[in-house]
This record gives sequence, structure tokens and C-alpha cells, in this order.
Amino acid sequence: MEQHDERKMDLRNKFQAFVLIPVIIIVLASIIYLIFTLGQIKIECLIAIIIASLFVCWIYNPVFNKNEYREMFYEDADMPIKDKIMKYRPTLAGYGGITLVIAFYALIMHY
Repeated sequence: MEQHDERKMDLRNKFQAFVLIPVIIIVLASIIYLIFTLGQIKIECLIAIIIASLFVCWIYNPVFNKNEYREMFYEDADMPIKDKIMKYRPTLAGYGGITLVIAFYALIMHY
């Protein structure tokens, strides 16, 4: 019989996965949006940035990128964030792509 590793995420990894990464995505997408709209902000676009970022980080990644998510936040849970960034560069580059898509979506909503 297979034994499943039923480890729980500790508080530090929960903070990284559910607070730190979404906040970074929201801030970067908002800055990109702010630059391209020359400071003319629409609240609907900021709400869309926040909702899309939280959806990606809270629902999409834990469900559809389960293997990478489990490896990053369960198996390498003891690893410092600096080492995680170095080890999981492609995954974090994916987060960067998601940030650009969210900012582009907000720009489309703006005009």
C-alpha cells in the first residue's frame, strides 16, 4: 500500500503561498497598469487585478499545478525563500507571465 505524505503547511509557507506571492503579483501588475495608463486609474481595473491575482494564487495553482505547488511548499518547506527563488526560477517566471497577463487584461478593461 502506498503511504501518502500528509504533511501540513507551516505558517511560513502559508504566508509565502497565500499572502506574499499574491501581494507581489498585485503590486507589480498595478505598477505596470499605472505606468501604461499614465496615472489615470480606474477602480474597476484595480479590482480586476486583485481578483485575478487571488484567483491564480489561491485556486488555480493549488489545483492545476499541484505537483509544482506540493514540491515548492510541502517537500521543500524548510528551504529559505532565497533558495526557493533560485531553485524554482521557471515556476516564478510563470508567475511573472501571469502578472503580465493580468496587467494586460486591466489595460484592455481601461480602454
